[in-house]
Amino acid sequence: MAGCLRAVPEADIGEVSAPRFAAALFDVDGTLLDSTDYVIGAIEHVLRLHGRTPPLRTEIGIVLGPALADCYRVLAPGLDASVLCAEHRAWQKERVQTMAIHPYPHAINTLRTLRAAGVRCGAVTARSKVSSLGTLENAGFGGLLEVTLSAEDTPRTKPHPDTLLLALKLMELSPAEAVYVGDTESDILAGRAAGMVTVGVTYGFFGEAIAASKPDHLIGDIAELTSLLLGV
Repeated sequence: MAGCLRAVPEADIGEVSAPRFAAALFDVDGTLLDSTDYVIGAIEHVLRLHGRTPPLRTEIGIVLGPALADCYRVLAPGLDASVLCAEHRAWQKERVQTMAIHPYPHAINTLRTLRAAGVRCGAVTARSKVSSLGTLENAGFGGLLEVTLSAEDTPRTKPHPDTLLLALKLMELSPAEAVYVGDTESDILAGRAAGMVTVGVTYGFFGEAIAASKPDHLIGDIAELTSLLLGV
């Protein structure tokens, strides 16, 4: 069920006090990965395929976060969302090894720093497993994520808390022991519903609008988690 990625060296951060949380769970797209062309590009392709003019990318970004079918119900009312999802995932599958998808600045080093300090890391995404594991691996997150859960792992995905709770169960942790870091309203709602501390990032798909979701903490750079979680 949980994905496994290849090990990478951890950072040497010297002496730090005990972490404030045992684990940090992360959304993937818009939080760990700058995958705008891969995610929104797929949506633009599918809409054009059906004769629809895609909205501006900023407008599409605000819709992202829930299950893909729910996004298409908003973006393409009147069309069969299951067909659109299949076309979306086929487009992504063809490009998973070739399309440039980069980690956000400081993302790799931040996770290495957290792991070196004893903070366990995992990822929870509403994206399909067929592409999420491959893009995380290709972007350099191999071995940094103890669990990686995708859309197929629970009947309901974000904004419901189910996938987050499953990740915590697999890690044998309680919600109070972990934070959830994400860039969309669905991330914050899911983390809050799971009973976790939520961290909203302003550099992702929602941008500064994530503040309206009232996360417990707001950061503009993933590196700020070092201070938030380790006090360094």
